[in-house]
Amino acid sequence: MDLQKYRLIYGGLALSLIVSGCAYAGKEKAAERVAGNLVTARGTTAAPSTVAVATREYILKDSSNTVLSPEKIGSLDNRILMLARNEIFARHGYIFKQKDLQDYFAAKPWYHADSAYKEHLSPTEKQNVALLRNYEAKYADYKLEPSHTDDVHLRGYKGDSSFKQKKMNVDLNGDGCEEGIQLIPPETELGNFKLKVNNITMEVGSELLPYLDIVDLDIDDPYFEIALQMDSQMVFLRSTSFFAYDGETLRQIAELPGFSAHSSMFDGQGRVVSAEESNNFQTWFRDLVFSLDAEHSLHEEQQDFYPMEPSTPLTIKKEIAVQFNKDDTNDAFLLEPGDNVKFLGDDKLGHIKLQTSMGKEVWYTTGDEYVDYSSFFDGLILYD
Repeated sequence: MDLQKYRLIYGGLALSLIVSGCAYAGKEKAAERVAGNLVTARGTTAAPSTVAVATREYILKDSSNTVLSPEKIGSLDNRILMLARNEIFARHGYIFKQKDLQDYFAAKPWYHADSAYKEHLSPTEKQNVALLRNYEAKYADYKLEPSHTDDVHLRGYKGDSSFKQKKMNVDLNGDGCEEGIQLIPPETELGNFKLKVNNITMEVGSELLPYLDIVDLDIDDPYFEIALQMDSQMVFLRSTSFFAYDGETLRQIAELPGFSAHSSMFDGQGRVVSAEESNNFQTWFRDLVFSLDAEHSLHEEQQDFYPMEPSTPLTIKKEIAVQFNKDDTNDAFLLEPGDNVKFLGDDKLGHIKLQTSMGKEVWYTTGDEYVDYSSFFDGLILYD
């Protein structure tokens, strides 16, 4: 969709969740304490839980003997679906050709490679493999892609999202016990969506996409995360909130700008990409990178440079001073009216990288005060 040229005042939304645990025989296994405080539904602080297991043994622990349903897999991200399908073969000792699958299943205590296995599956397993493949295909067709020709960082969803589930039964913390998760639509036109996790229900806003996502930000830890994406025609209002459940409570681990719940936006090793709007020079979107820390929270990784893609062709309207090294004014020189340059990006610290018509990369420093740069440059993208 095209970017809008106006803004709306929008009330902020803060989510705090608590999840009641459920009994499971596997909890007597050695558990690791999750560091950091947890926020309950009433906003009070709870001590870290000792329920979370050290590693997740299974994606879907009953997929070998129980027929799967959309309520168990319909909102799982594509990486989880792929691992769940291969898990069915891994139980028989299938030897994988892909290195990443070899490494993933070799780390499971139940996996024993069997060169004699000939991919025989029971009728239930065959049915489950077919269903998982079906949902992998649905997920692949529902893509997060660049939605504006001027900036590839601005992304929107393409395709049919009707396969996404509003109600899920998912083991969130890897202890073998499923949590009941439900997204309840508004009862009235002006009402709010509600998120229900086990016996806890809360309102979560009226701008929510009509589904939730279950994602796996790091396939090497025991957790699946809940992702709630806030949608809006005003792209600067879009956000994704991630939550991690430890067996007793659930805390928000990040609220990121843009859409970040699609598997194309995270690598499965704890790094997530999200697009942030900037208006300090022109209207554009930077790709920010976030990583999971030891407390299972997402924090932004500072980058030296944030590229504009594709670069924006500009024409100088007023004389400006530029320099080859952004921190050294001794090599400054002037660009004259009529000179053609390209905006390549910035460092988020007020240094703008330009490329001259001769192919030289130079830096232009913006001031602390607001400046209408359209009086200095012709061709800036100004959506707001």
